[in-house]
Amino acid sequence: MYPLITSLFLVPVIVSGLLLILPKTVARILVITSSLVLAALSLYVFINLDGVLYFGVPHYVNDLVAVADIVLLVYFGWIALRRRSWLVGLMTVLQFGGLLYLLKILPADHSLQFMVDKLSAFMFLLINVISGIIAIYSLRYIDEEHCSSFRKKHFLSILFWFIAVMNLVVSSNNLEYFFLFFELTTLASFLLIGFRKDELSVKNALTALWMNQVGGVAILAAIFFIIYNGYGEATFSNLLAHASASGILLPLALLSVAALIKGAQLPFSKWLLGAMVAPTPVSALLHSSTMVKIAPFIILRLSPALKDTPVATVVIALTGFVFVAAAISALSQDNFKRILAYSTIALLALMIMMAAVGTPVTIVAALVLILFHGMSKCLLFLNAGILERVFHLKQSSDMDRLGESGPFTSLVITIGFMSLLLPPFGAFIGKWLSIETLGALATDKKLLGALVIVAVAGGGAVLSLLYFKVMGLLIARTGDHDKIRFEKTGLVYAGTMYVLLGLIILSVLGLPLLLTGYFVPVASQTLGMPVAVVMDGWNMHIGAMKLPMVPLLIALFLLPVTIITALFIRFKNVDRVKEYMCGEKINYSFSSFYFSTDRATPYFTTTGILFFVALIVAALI
Repeated sequence: MYPLITSLFLVPVIVSGLLLILPKTVARILVITSSLVLAALSLYVFINLDGVLYFGVPHYVNDLVAVADIVLLVYFGWIALRRRSWLVGLMTVLQFGGLLYLLKILPADHSLQFMVDKLSAFMFLLINVISGIIAIYSLRYIDEEHCSSFRKKHFLSILFWFIAVMNLVVSSNNLEYFFLFFELTTLASFLLIGFRKDELSVKNALTALWMNQVGGVAILAAIFFIIYNGYGEATFSNLLAHASASGILLPLALLSVAALIKGAQLPFSKWLLGAMVAPTPVSALLHSSTMVKIAPFIILRLSPALKDTPVATVVIALTGFVFVAAAISALSQDNFKRILAYSTIALLALMIMMAAVGTPVTIVAALVLILFHGMSKCLLFLNAGILERVFHLKQSSDMDRLGESGPFTSLVITIGFMSLLLPPFGAFIGKWLSIETLGALATDKKLLGALVIVAVAGGGAVLSLLYFKVMGLLIARTGDHDKIRFEKTGLVYAGTMYVLLGLIILSVLGLPLLLTGYFVPVASQTLGMPVAVVMDGWNMHIGAMKLPMVPLLIALFLLPVTIITALFIRFKNVDRVKEYMCGEKINYSFSSFYFSTDRATPYFTTTGILFFVALIVAALI
């Protein structure tokens, strides 16, 4: 098992280097082959992993990690000087000073640098499958980008290097190693967001850099307090072993801060919204399966220690607020990618909230949301690229009647939104489990539980309105086009869409098996306790929650009929009229309601800042 896990680190790095020197034809074959190999390896690791694997590295690797930390921070400092960014410079100075001090007090020999359990294997599968699909999609997308051939190779090279770093992040036990890999994902986001090198891209890339560096400072501070309080080595496993010790809440709060920043929770959402200027595969990579999923991963890893603490209470309250605020902000947007970005921030808040609650059912709910959000958002973001490249559309208001000119693209986008909203898709199941469990929270913590239930219900309603708003544009039609002619988008674009659609449909059909054989084992090992799953007739019981299967089966048969009727059934020779118009024919146009949240944004930001302050205060008192 160790060689297979190591290959998940090494293969993407080797591929990344080869892509810089290989000719285009060979590089394309290498991208496709390596994506399939990484997906197969991650699936094999998940199926065959038993227990928890702890493993270390030779002594000299510890020295290499320390050198890599310093080199990375020197590079950040060079960026700050070159781009004249005082915020990047300030964060770099804080990180550099903290790192040098920690290198003096850290023990010379580290042990257990890596820990691979079911949660890590779960993340391996998500990272490598979805990122591989994005890499294959990028072969055509980047080929149409207006840049040099080397820049195109460089883009693909960064994608695979990023996959390797993500695999390392979710395997790290030692927090010094985790800091390095965390900041390498920050570097990758800076390079990818600023890929086009125009003024806006560089500005947004610098924003992403300094905001994520704040998370790095929080990790270094957490390492310091673990060592200062005498808890031994700064590792996740050691932190969980001292979960009941006094003073442990502060490191937990600091690591939670790092998670919330990486998950773009208010007031740090600006970096993720700014990522929309990057090539669309970057948006998919950052928003769907990979970097932002570090946020719920960290909270899931810390969940046994966080549960029922004041820190968890603040995290739950913060994410409940962000869920509503981000949903409202999404509804006010017209740009398709910004709509997807805001809804990502909202759903990340829900994932983090469920992980912070820390019960068996909420952990399952968080895992379900992570997986299905990854597939659905990848599908939607890649279609945003198709809209941009094939149809030359970026605003959702320009997508009116797309179902006539691009029926297949409209169908795929509609399924993508439905998979985030309606039964029997997994995202709906995750939300259902979330709301059901929050009722129990309201029994124990009445005020917090009531507020969170209202927030989740309200935010869910706003997101539903958002998704239906966009789907309404897609299915609108004039009635002038009776024949359905599917557009040709090319083998790469169409092929990746078929694969993602197939994964979503298969996951729906196999949901009972996924719950029992995929999500529940991860939740059980993460919490260190069994999670009961029982089938009682047509009902599945997960812990104390009941999941009725009959409504899901009905939805499974009704949804295809609804989609086909909306997109492909034509009523010939029909004039559209409005009431009170005496039957007079009008030119029908489906339009959406847009409003501005600019005035509310400062209040959202201020509230987010107050929550982050409360998070640290809760750990100190």
